[in-house]
Amino acid sequence: MTTDTRTRLLAEAEHLIRRVGYSAFSYADLAASIGIRKASIHHHFPCKQDLGDAVADAAMARFRERLAAIERDEAGAVARLRAYGGIFLDGFEDGLRPICCALSAELAALPPSMHEKTRAYFDLHLAWLGRVVGTGIERGEIRWRGEAAALAGLILVTLEGGSLLGRVRQSEDEVAAGFRQVLELVAPKNAPG
Repeated sequence: MTTDTRTRLLAEAEHLIRRVGYSAFSYADLAASIGIRKASIHHHFPCKQDLGDAVADAAMARFRERLAAIERDEAGAVARLRAYGGIFLDGFEDGLRPICCALSAELAALPPSMHEKTRAYFDLHLAWLGRVVGTGIERGEIRWRGEAAALAGLILVTLEGGSLLGRVRQSEDEVAAGFRQVLELVAPKNAPG
């Protein structure tokens, strides 16, 4: 199996997790989708847990890169938060949920190693949001009386919930509607972004 095939397997497995869920697809589905034999999948991923772990690791690595790009490309806290909110629209038109949302929805069905990876994914979200919000509060770009971590949690919950609601109602606008309201409440009109 070539590296390109392995990359395709990871991408297709992530697509299936985001579309139908971890427990709803099999190696037979993946083999048919890629056009290879199941034995070829087992060569690199002896069991589905190995595949799931690799998908979660790859997704988290890409997410870290995306967050770094947002910090590099966006100057203010509000602009960074808006760019972050846009992540939750990725794949909407294809009926895909954010990977963290897809994994958390199935937590009870996931193997223990994927529980840890799912928690780590959310911890990464919250740590990054907390840092951006904290900096925004210090610079006067964000008005918030509580701890930065509380606003970070509110933002993540709002986007995760909006992601589910928007997909159920087939409304891209509803994915970020609540998030936009949160930003209007906490960002002064003259804040950059």
